[in-house]
Formats: sequence, structure tokens, C-alpha cells
Amino acid sequence: MMQLKSRVLIDGMREEDIPQIQQIEKEIFPTPWPKNAYYRELHHNRSAYYIVLRRDDEIVGYAGLWKMSDEAHVTTVGVRGGEQGKGYGHALMAALIQRAYRLGSRWMTLEVRPSNDVAVRLYEKFGFKVIGRRRGYYTDNNEDAIVMWSDSIQAPSFKKRFREILESLEVEGVDSTAPL
Repeated sequence: MMQLKSRVLIDGMREEDIPQIQQIEKEIFPTPWPKNAYYRELHHNRSAYYIVLRRDDEIVGYAGLWKMSDEAHVTTVGVRGGEQGKGYGHALMAALIQRAYRLGSRWMTLEVRPSNDVAVRLYEKFGFKVIGRRRGYYTDNNEDAIVMWSDSIQAPSFKKRFREILESLEVEGVDSTAPL
């Protein structure tokens, strides 16, 4: 018997991906983005960059960032419920960080729910640190948001850690040899 390996790749988000992304959002987030939010981001936000992680023909995850002066602000990272814990979140974050390098960013920042342990640990693994809280940030349950920042992504220590993570990934569209 021959085992065919699934094809996993990072790709730019397209308008036809939005229904699958909304389905994942409903499954994993208490308050999914409004229906037209991704459409607006793709077509009207010049500083936005969104990606999907495809396995064969299915979207298993997605992520995005906004480029604001010399920082990259991570807007969302989501992985289908039954597919979490398989390294897809790592691949999506790695692809966002690569994009931040290509955009000439110096820093990265994001907000995350304190109750979302898995996400907090993922971001810490990439070198993000908690620098503050936004009180009552999440409107569904009034939960605070933890604000996390990277060290300078141009710093040798950040680059070294990021290279090590890249070398452990096997995903098309994440180039472990690209210059940082």
C-alpha cells in the first residue's frame, strides 16, 4: 500500500476562501468577525495581509496582519478545531513573521485572551512577551486582552530563534532559507 502525503501549503487568502474561514471562526471563536470583515480587509485595507493554510483542498487555518509604520500587528490566527496541536499555528505565525521581514517591520504586536493558553504559549515560543493588558477588550464576556510584543525582529537573538523554528517546519510557502 502506498501512503500519499497530504500537501500542506501557505497561500494568500482569496475571496472564495472566506466562507470556509467564517466556518472555522464560528467553531473556534466566541465572537467571529462580522460577515463582511474579511471581504473589506482583502479589498479595501492596503496595509492588510492575509494568508490561509491549505491541506490538499481544505483550509485548516488562516492568519493576518496589518503593517503600521515599522510594526506588524497580528490581527488574527485561527486553526480548525479538530486540527489544533499539529503545528499549523506555528506555520501560520512563521509565515506572518516572514511577511513582516519582507515589509521591513522592526516589531510585531498582538492581543490575545489570557484564557487562551495555547495561543499565549505559541506566541511566547516565537519570542513575544506580555507588556500590558487592555481591560474589557473582548465584548462577548468582557475579558481583558493581553498585549504582547516581540523584541526587535531584526535582533540577532530573535533571528536565531526564528531560524530554529523555521527549520522544524515542513510547509510549502514557508521558506526556511529566505534571508531575514
